[in-house]
Amino acid sequence: MTRLFIRFYLGVILILFIAWVIQAYVFRGTTETENIAVIEHALSGGALSARDDIVEGGNDNFERTMAEVRSRFAYPVNIVKRSERRMTSAMSARVDLGEAVLNGNKIDVALPETELLVELGPLPRFAGPTHSDVLLGLGSVFLLVAGAIAVLLRPIARQFRIVEKTAIAITDGDFSARINEGKRKRALPIVGAFNKMAERVESLLRSQKELLQAVSHELRTPLARIKFATELVRTADSETKRQQRLESIDEATDRLDDLVGELLDYSRLDEGSETAAYETVQVNDLAADAISLYAPLYPEIRFQLTDSPEVDMTTYRAGLSRAIGNLVSNAGKYASSKVILSVSRESDLMTVAVDDDGPGIAKADREEVFKPFTRLTKHDEPGSGLGLALVRRICRRLNGEVSVTESELGGAKFVIRLPK
Repeated sequence: MTRLFIRFYLGVILILFIAWVIQAYVFRGTTETENIAVIEHALSGGALSARDDIVEGGNDNFERTMAEVRSRFAYPVNIVKRSERRMTSAMSARVDLGEAVLNGNKIDVALPETELLVELGPLPRFAGPTHSDVLLGLGSVFLLVAGAIAVLLRPIARQFRIVEKTAIAITDGDFSARINEGKRKRALPIVGAFNKMAERVESLLRSQKELLQAVSHELRTPLARIKFATELVRTADSETKRQQRLESIDEATDRLDDLVGELLDYSRLDEGSETAAYETVQVNDLAADAISLYAPLYPEIRFQLTDSPEVDMTTYRAGLSRAIGNLVSNAGKYASSKVILSVSRESDLMTVAVDDDGPGIAKADREEVFKPFTRLTKHDEPGSGLGLALVRRICRRLNGEVSVTESELGGAKFVIRLPK
């Protein structure tokens, strides 16, 4: 990460340097050239006039002619040797043609048939920055920008190094590693997002580990029954006993199949891991469908849906239907004679309540029942122990929750609450 920011910063410096060079080139190639042309055009007339006067005065009147010429100008006028002045080949060619040229801060024009120059200057300094001033100013600005970028990038680079260090720790197996956000208001959003991601990964891994441990335990019972029944089939001394033991194998196989199905549903409906299209549904209809589906399985139990205004909401239809169905099935399994469903609105919440008149759930166990493979009754009761865990997972995925309390019927009351 440090190398990345160093490369980034060096890239910024290179860009600023290139911009500085381009600006200097543009200034030298356009502004300065145009200024020289303007100066030569403005002052060449005076220089050529001074040359002509000196030539016309001749050698005998040289001193008087120079005095007269100097009196006409506000800056020095001198005669110098051509060899004393450095000129480019282009400037020398122009001087040979009799033109006046700007050489530094002086105007030079040649005296015909001699190696002498009539030189006007040093000229008064024109207002405005020189070429060196412009380069120095631009260089100072670019250095200031480079320094400011370094100062601004420093805290960002530090936080990214911390993110990198924490990511490496997680990669090495320390899933509890987090970035300490502290009370700093300048913390990057990536810090909070990274911590949430790490918590999510740790939660998933812990959940999968617990699930794997529970699955290995739960699979042993039906597999052991199948193995035991298989041995008994081999030793059966009559067709009737053999058939009974084969039926026992079928029953254990069906239970194993149901368990695998529940496991697949539980894994597929991991909180936030599955996306599905939401649609507008009438919750009362979903409750009625659940009763129609599960009531025939418990003919001795009376299922009832209380009359209430229609409640509709936009949600994941299949998930909500599964959650309500699991609660209805669970209530039918443990009820003595009655199960009552009710659907209502509470402020911005939609609630579905399922009451039964069964033995209820003790306060100490009301949180435990939502954990995978938790069963408060005998281990050989029907079911895998994943039904209520699946309900909680669906509700959390829908940004809601499910809870259990004591019912007015004497048994348990499960309540789903989801935002509308």
